[in-house]
Amino acid sequence: MTVGRASTVVGMLLSVATAYLVMNAASIMDYVQALFSFFIAPLFGTVILGMLWKRGTNAGGFWGLLIGTLSSIVMWVWVYKDPGALRYIALSPDAKPMAENLYRALWSWIICVVVTVVVSYMGKAKSDQELNGLVYGATVIPAEDEVPLWQRPIFWAVAVAIMLVIVNIIFW
Repeated sequence: MTVGRASTVVGMLLSVATAYLVMNAASIMDYVQALFSFFIAPLFGTVILGMLWKRGTNAGGFWGLLIGTLSSIVMWVWVYKDPGALRYIALSPDAKPMAENLYRALWSWIICVVVTVVVSYMGKAKSDQELNGLVYGATVIPAEDEVPLWQRPIFWAVAVAIMLVIVNIIFW
């Protein structure tokens, strides 16, 4: 009960603080995109590496995500305090807020991936048996030989793609 009450109070205080931050944004979309560039872009890099790269480590994922998120926040503060810094972040001094958000997300993703790779190479890799079911390259994928064609995912992927092309032609 105590944790629930404390969480409610902290959540309320965070929402009030967030409301004051939103007042400075040009639009709610700019604000949401800024938040996405802070958290979603580095998280995407961490998740993709974690799913597809066998060499990734726990420490690499943690530090990559942390440094990627912090780098995005630092870039935002830098541009907020010095608008001239926009030419370094968005590669143009005349970039609009959405372009700034896009480039900041790109930079934070790159930083996250680089830090994750460097830290992972500094640590000890896990065996393929430990990664079975977690990483694509270490997971045994069952064969689909006994399954009829209409029950295979590739069949439905092709069917949906064909239907999308037909709908685009009809409604063009």
